Amino acid sequence: MPDDLDLRVYRRAPDRYVLWSTRVSDALLDDASREELVEWYLYRRPDGTRAEIEALVDAADERAATDASDTYEESPDWLAGN
Repeated sequence: MPDDLDLRVYRRAPDRYVLWSTRVSDALLDDASREELVEWYLYRRPDGTRAEIEALVDAADERAATDASDTYEESPDWLAGN
């Protein structure tokens, strides 16, 4: 995955995600399923790969598994701007 990828995925709820752009500091896609994120990413970034977006979603799931906050806005990762 490119180091300069300007996207982050945060888990909003089980099986629901937010796709965040660090470039524009805003959500590009909110309350989306994993498959909706993958489809959106592959449509908007034809040079991107399924593995890239899947890795972002997997990272969001891993962070959520260790994070006790109820929403992504309360997450330490979100508050730190990561």
